[in-house]
Amino acid sequence: MIPTATALEREADGRGASAQREHERELVAEHYEHRPEIFELVLDQGLAYATGIFRDASDDLETAQTRKYAFVESELAIRPEESVLDTGCGWGSNLLYLAERTKGRFLGITLSAKQREMALARARMRGVSERVRVELTHVEDLPLEPESLDAVLFVGSIVHMHHREEIHQRVARALRPGGRLLISDCFFPSQARGDRDSAASRYIFVEALGYCRLLRLSEELGLIEEAGLDVRKVEDLTDSYVRTLGHWIDNVRKHRERIDAMSPGFSKLLQTYMTIAKLSFARRSALEYMIVARKLHPAALAVR
Repeated sequence: MIPTATALEREADGRGASAQREHERELVAEHYEHRPEIFELVLDQGLAYATGIFRDASDDLETAQTRKYAFVESELAIRPEESVLDTGCGWGSNLLYLAERTKGRFLGITLSAKQREMALARARMRGVSERVRVELTHVEDLPLEPESLDAVLFVGSIVHMHHREEIHQRVARALRPGGRLLISDCFFPSQARGDRDSAASRYIFVEALGYCRLLRLSEELGLIEEAGLDVRKVEDLTDSYVRTLGHWIDNVRKHRERIDAMSPGFSKLLQTYMTIAKLSFARRSALEYMIVARKLHPAALAVR
């Protein structure tokens, strides 16, 4: 049995496209407008606010996130002068890792002015600012010329976007033949495991993060394929996300006083939503996947 839409999805549908976009722009950004120094105490050195990839029991957070950065680099295989869009680039974790290790040209977008400011400052510090731009905009407002991009990534960001069909269609049109799409984010299992409209779910999706919409993996893959892209890889990172959240929670506890000195009460919000999320992923009532897709060359579509 296919689950019905959540209350949050119904509310978003009722707002209309323009109002929902403004809703996301305002409320999602609020979480990320806290001082970057807070997140430096909680996340890895690269400031990835998404799961790492744990392979061994001895892996620490830095090891897992470095493995994730390298995995993203390998899958996107960015060549010199290729154009890359990082949608929801955060403080520049993947953006800067890729800029340092490839000769591509990068555009990051974010809804948070503080994230943009820090990502640009970090790009200057790393000597890659001539190939990195960061804009404060919603992806639905970003002008995208047909076949103007070689790679697009959504890492821990597409979950904040309600109008997924339109976004996938826009991205597919903007990708050149051979272009790559990478998504790493949260999903619901097809079989509902628990109350998706619970107070705990709403706390994460609204109180903590502003707006979240978790599709089923099959729904997301369907939208990608309907946009004309071929799904090449799907990897289950749910167990890795449980461990990532565990490290973040430990860091919040360790630095609680310093966090609350910068933003009173924010440590409680972080620990509460991360603990609920960790339990959800441990029970697999929510799942974490990485998806890689590609736009075919026209020649590959020809009947031989």
